[in-house]
Amino acid sequence: MKIDLQPLGKCAYAVIGDEGATNFGIVRGADGSALLIDADIRRIDEIEAALKQADCRGVKYLFITHENFDHSSANEYFEKDSTVVIASKGCLEALQDDGDAKFAEMSGRSPELFNRFPGLKMRLPHIVFDDKLTVRLPGATVHLRHYEQSHSRGDAIAYFAEEEIFFAGDLLYTDVHPVTIYGRIDSWIRSLSALRELSYRKIVPGHGPVGNSQEEGRLQLEKFQIYLRDFAKRLSEIKAGQKTGGQVVAEVYERYPALGKRWMVKRNVEYFLKNG
Repeated sequence: MKIDLQPLGKCAYAVIGDEGATNFGIVRGADGSALLIDADIRRIDEIEAALKQADCRGVKYLFITHENFDHSSANEYFEKDSTVVIASKGCLEALQDDGDAKFAEMSGRSPELFNRFPGLKMRLPHIVFDDKLTVRLPGATVHLRHYEQSHSRGDAIAYFAEEEIFFAGDLLYTDVHPVTIYGRIDSWIRSLSALRELSYRKIVPGHGPVGNSQEEGRLQLEKFQIYLRDFAKRLSEIKAGQKTGGQVVAEVYERYPALGKRWMVKRNVEYFLKNG
């Protein structure tokens, strides 16, 4: 098991996923309690080891930035230890609408989970907010904010005020191709414009490397915004009958040769062809 725990400050950490896998955030209070940002049940050993390395004595709050399995599938695991799960109203609604079905689909690809966690299932958040919410641990203030449906219905971010650390969730991908099948690219581009106006010291994307300064982070946001505009234009060309899906996939590969998770491009285009 590889654990890439990156210190962001005195009390903030990022668990960086291997090869563009999901990143998780940790904010530790002065008493050792923690706010965990996102958790994937398939990587629970990695998360637990990271919490131990960060000197956390327990997870008081779990904030899930959105409803996707790789961010929300460990709700039940932490709930059993009296952790309070927090999410946006959009995230709650998405989980209520089809969370059980998607959870069954994703967990079914890893049947070993049910040997370790009998009866494993999706659990809904305990605290839900419409727009903004502030969460406090001793010595730590974390502001949560929900954005319009962009990557997903539940998109929300966390800002650790004392250390000026910004956890962007899947509103930001760096160095890898994103998942676009759950959201709306037009509103996603608008959300990124708003994020570019924020002030912070470091920014943690949902997938990919951390931005270690505001300048670097804004450049990451701008580059990702340009990517989404370009991809949306190519999808419109498919819709207009000007290009085939295969042509667009090949063009995106050629234009962004350094980005990881290349298979995601084909998946995104195939979903667009099926659902329009």
